[in-house]
Amino acid sequence: MIKSELKKGLNSRRGLNQLLRLYERNYEKLINFFPISEKKTQIDYLIPEGENNSEIQITSKKLSTHTSILEIRKSKSFILMEDTIIEVFLYHDAKLAEVKKFNGKKQFWLRNKYPNKNMLSRDEKFQWNYFLEEFLTHTKQHGLSIEINAQ
Repeated sequence: MIKSELKKGLNSRRGLNQLLRLYERNYEKLINFFPISEKKTQIDYLIPEGENNSEIQITSKKLSTHTSILEIRKSKSFILMEDTIIEVFLYHDAKLAEVKKFNGKKQFWLRNKYPNKNMLSRDEKFQWNYFLEEFLTHTKQHGLSIEINAQ
């Protein structure tokens, strides 16, 4: 096999088709978890993290019939770590969910040149969306509801 063909095969593993499938899976998981039709603006719950629990907050920044914007914030983690903030756009007509911002960073391109000034990996966009999928799966399995006024 020629070296350029080998590189082409490695780059095509995470192409546009895989990214679109990931968007579709994330949309289904988010809609099942955070039903837009109920017009809720916020959901709070806990996830076990070692001896402590991390607080998760999903907030709708914008709800509309075509595109909605959700913000997922993970806080009360380890003292030295910052809060994780993920901004997700839900495209209802196409049934896709795309991570637009991850901790304040935007990612437009499917693939990045490497090295780059922000030190983003070549497939950063795919990794952000894959993280969202893993996070939603983990949340479904291990999420703990918060009881209001519990003593």
